[in-house]
Amino acid sequence: MKKLKKKIFSMISIAALVLSGFAITQVNLPEKSVQAAETTKYRNVMYYGDWSIWGGEGNFYPKDIPADKLTHLNFAFLDFDSNGDLKFTDKDAAVGAPVGQDGVQWNSASSGILNAVQDLRAKNPNLKIGVSIGGWSKSGDFSEVAANPTKRANFVKNITKFIRYTNMDFVDLDWEYPASVRQADLVDNKNDEGTPKATPADKENFITLLSDIRTAIDKQGTDLNKKYELSVALPASQATLQNGIDTVKLFQIVDFANMMTYDMNGAWTPNSAHQTALYGNPADPNYSSGFSVDQTVTYLKNQGVPSDKIVIGAAFYTRGWNKVAAGQDPLHPGLFQPAEKNNKDADQSPTYGAPNASPLTVGDGGRAGGVWPYRLLDQLKTKSPDLVEYFDDVAKAPYMYSKTTGEFYTYDNVRSIGYKTNYVKEKGLGGVISWSQSQDKATTSTKRDELTNAIKTGLFGSTSLPSNQTVYSDLNLTVSVTPYSENGVGYEITVKNNEKADETNDVLKSIEFAQETVKLPKFYIPVSANETLTAGDYKAGTVQTGNGYVTVDLASVYDGQQIPQGASYSFRLKSSASSVDVNRISRIDLTQRMSKTGAEFSRQTVFGGGAINPDPSDTTAPTVPTNVTASNVTDKTLTLTWNASTDNTKVAGYQVFRNDVLVGTVATPSFNDSNLTADTTYSYKVKAYDAAGNLSNSSTALSVKTSSQTTPPESNTWNASTAYSGGDIVTYEGKTYKAKWWTQGNIPGTEQWGPWELIS
Repeated sequence: MKKLKKKIFSMISIAALVLSGFAITQVNLPEKSVQAAETTKYRNVMYYGDWSIWGGEGNFYPKDIPADKLTHLNFAFLDFDSNGDLKFTDKDAAVGAPVGQDGVQWNSASSGILNAVQDLRAKNPNLKIGVSIGGWSKSGDFSEVAANPTKRANFVKNITKFIRYTNMDFVDLDWEYPASVRQADLVDNKNDEGTPKATPADKENFITLLSDIRTAIDKQGTDLNKKYELSVALPASQATLQNGIDTVKLFQIVDFANMMTYDMNGAWTPNSAHQTALYGNPADPNYSSGFSVDQTVTYLKNQGVPSDKIVIGAAFYTRGWNKVAAGQDPLHPGLFQPAEKNNKDADQSPTYGAPNASPLTVGDGGRAGGVWPYRLLDQLKTKSPDLVEYFDDVAKAPYMYSKTTGEFYTYDNVRSIGYKTNYVKEKGLGGVISWSQSQDKATTSTKRDELTNAIKTGLFGSTSLPSNQTVYSDLNLTVSVTPYSENGVGYEITVKNNEKADETNDVLKSIEFAQETVKLPKFYIPVSANETLTAGDYKAGTVQTGNGYVTVDLASVYDGQQIPQGASYSFRLKSSASSVDVNRISRIDLTQRMSKTGAEFSRQTVFGGGAINPDPSDTTAPTVPTNVTASNVTDKTLTLTWNASTDNTKVAGYQVFRNDVLVGTVATPSFNDSNLTADTTYSYKVKAYDAAGNLSNSSTALSVKTSSQTTPPESNTWNASTAYSGGDIVTYEGKTYKAKWWTQGNIPGTEQWGPWELIS
């Protein structure tokens, strides 16, 4: 498969509930209201290329990303045409291949990287996922789209739809580079567009484009009760920044900028130098060009850029020259020395560059640039055993040099990463961005994490990264419940997926299909005191009772694993009662998963029982819940109670909001909240809803502060063969869990609605 490579040559001045019934609709841009989202203190930002899943990268799947070490993960790249319509760079990778997901088949609603990264985030709530649009070889249409109001509006609308369908958290725009003309390099990449249409007007049009994206995603975020982030990838070259970037206006719009402080030197220059140095070394012949992290940061800060929005770059790969003179410095042989053009690119043109890890092929990595992934440095040393690693203590940068062959390679390692993370903290910067995850080196597992972990530890220490609240778009689903009497009595439950295929663009159509298909569903039905429910037919799959719910898991039923757009699925639950009443099933909660072993990634409420045929003429809302109080407040949990609401027909349940985010739906006026942070103040509101889907106004807000952190109780290490009862305490992978009900073999921390509650 073909790779879409990112190259930056700086030598050129170059949830609502389903009762709302919302489907995804076209975004109408409001009056501009540009404001960056709230920032976090540090970020560990990573790019993940769609080519990573193929053999050339060792079939590196999303599930093997060390996601617990990251704050942001960029899917790279999404392309677009001159009309602003989105295009896949590799459709099979994005939405077709199983990518190592358990039970996922080719071209299913659960296949592809875009689904897998959602599963990854569900297991790692510290992680935000986003899409990077453009890149080095796919920036050719930015100039035309940004300059044309109609095309720009279409582009913005499509981006906004994309992040909604894929449940993403941010957009990353990678225009390389505004106002810089470059012809396509078809020797290196036959799909390279270059930037032949670039004009000086790009500088202003880039700001207009970013402003329009900011306005659109902010509006959608308000509608979904979530906050999107907007980032950009910017060149390290000061000349390129001056030529095409209005830094003052740009940083007023974006949440942060990923400074590509790598590829600052390479085989295009006639002498060796560092490609990603922290500091400039005056011995560098190109020192005055400012090709270092510190010189780039200093330039930006002198422009008035906020420090905490500057994210500096780290290179997980080498750049290299094939034959470099040793020079006169015995401590730093080969550094800043002239090179010879004694090698050839795939088209036989002479080059200073050293061979790459991959064979040179015209149109697919045809330039010899000495590019080796960090994970393959041992192979490089085997190929060239005379290579010795040196460290430039002025630049805080490593390199390898062979006095025998003259080979010279520049890169980042754990030591230089340590200096970069310290620099981030000393200067109050926004974090570190890395290119790219597939190039990192595995340590003790299949996860490629050596440099990734060095960044995480350098920025955050050994503590776990804080969790984020993930907001998903609910699907338009309805449920009907009818009694049956055949070999006993029970209920036949039919779930109808009312979503329909509206998109025609290939990208949006594919992700709409994935988003609007119910995948590996679980249904949670509140237990009724009048009966016990069990599986009434094979279509119900695994049925269990615990923690106040009857759980129907359809992962074990082939026909029930997916409910596509427009389809229905029915299953039966047998009742222990002598007669049944559909009003006992007043509510059904639904969760989904991306893979059979994946974490549950969304939850919404559908209705049964009294809401079999909701009356559309009933527009009377329930009364407002009153007297909301908190009790049993600890450092991690609390219990909310309130006065029951009334309705002209029937109150079906309540929604509970913590800090304006929906955190629970209950049938009775009581809610237990858990996994809170000690010594933290939370604001709660409660809404009632009726069988027709009407919502009350919120209750009066209640502020509650949790108690200080207490010492976790003594516990035993979790064992898969041990049966645990509700209330039992265990430890697993450094965390403490409490069993919510009887369980055996369920791994703590892997199921969002599973039997284990994280308490420390």
